[in-house]
Amino acid sequence: MTAPHILGFLGILFIIGFIGDYLFKKISFPDILVLLGLGYVAGPVLHIVDPAWVAPAAPIIANLSLVVILFNGGLGLEFSQARATAPRAIALALVGIGASMIAATTFVYYVLDWELMNSLLLGAIVGGTSPAIVMPLIGRAKVSPETSSLLHIESALNGALVIVIALVILEVMTVGATGNIGPAIAKAIGMRFLIGLGIGGGAGFAWLWVLTFIEGELYDDILTLAVLFLLYLAVESLQGSGAIFALVFGLILGNGMDFARFLRTKRTIEIHNTMMTFHSQISFIVKTFFFGYLGLMITFDDPNVIVPSILLSLALLAVRCIVVPAISIGKKSLLANTGILATMLPRGLSAAVVAEIAASSGIPNARLYPEITIVVIATTVIISAVGIPLFARKSPQENSETKEKGGTANSP
Repeated sequence: MTAPHILGFLGILFIIGFIGDYLFKKISFPDILVLLGLGYVAGPVLHIVDPAWVAPAAPIIANLSLVVILFNGGLGLEFSQARATAPRAIALALVGIGASMIAATTFVYYVLDWELMNSLLLGAIVGGTSPAIVMPLIGRAKVSPETSSLLHIESALNGALVIVIALVILEVMTVGATGNIGPAIAKAIGMRFLIGLGIGGGAGFAWLWVLTFIEGELYDDILTLAVLFLLYLAVESLQGSGAIFALVFGLILGNGMDFARFLRTKRTIEIHNTMMTFHSQISFIVKTFFFGYLGLMITFDDPNVIVPSILLSLALLAVRCIVVPAISIGKKSLLANTGILATMLPRGLSAAVVAEIAASSGIPNARLYPEITIVVIATTVIISAVGIPLFARKSPQENSETKEKGGTANSP
């Protein structure tokens, strides 16, 4: 493919991305499905783009998508709402991943007849939702801020948990470690989260202070993006969670005024609309690249795994339909949104990355990990896409406003 052909394909990709985003806003048809379909048609169907051409760029696309989408999601979170929903979001993430891993491991062990550790690894890979998919989906859906905040935080935690748990299990399988791996997994998760949280918090407050001195500069948004990338590199180099860092860093920058009042600090800044718009546009670009690329990766080389993978996705949905109401007990607003919370289970970036790592590890059934994972990703994205028009047409806020207007009109 020549350079003009590449530019032409990028032009088509961005136009399709815009149309998908427009349709999402107007009729709630998820743009992610449009981009996945475009990638699949351009690659495996019409062979316009060879997946092998973009395969070397997969780690770059994956990491870029993760950090930008999480940062942009943090910018859009309200601190007060995030603080209120954090305990349930953490519970949903931990219980959800645990239950999903048990269900997936059991399914693979008995249905596909894999060894226990292989089953456990696949269960970990598909055990959690993807922030790279949840955040763009829920960002356009009509749901309450509380529901949106809960799903944002849960998916960010899941994205980090899936990678840590799966890589520890893979290391045990390849190195041949014995004994109880539970403490090793818990220690690895704890350290990654603490490093990401600590650097994200410290850097966020420090950068808010720096922005007070360069307020109004034309390229302060680009400088902020550069700092984000450099600090993400530092966090990952220190074996911390870059996902948690990006979310916390964005959350602090997006709530500068609230944190100033909380810390009783006079000197602060509120992120201006230009910076918010810029980072939203960057998020749109990387999202378009990522899901177009993901569509290219759908090959279905082994048709025998398609049906079991779809059944596995339905098992994950069944588990989430049990976990969500349990976590929502005592909170009427969440119980009223169990439909959107239960169907918002898309697997994505983290699962795809770890599946590719497993495929190159030389373990038994290594080549099947990406194939099963891609089908699970596609199926769970479709489930989430269907759930949006079914359960998120009106948020509780809109419903309450309608009732208030009706009550006012009918009142004497």
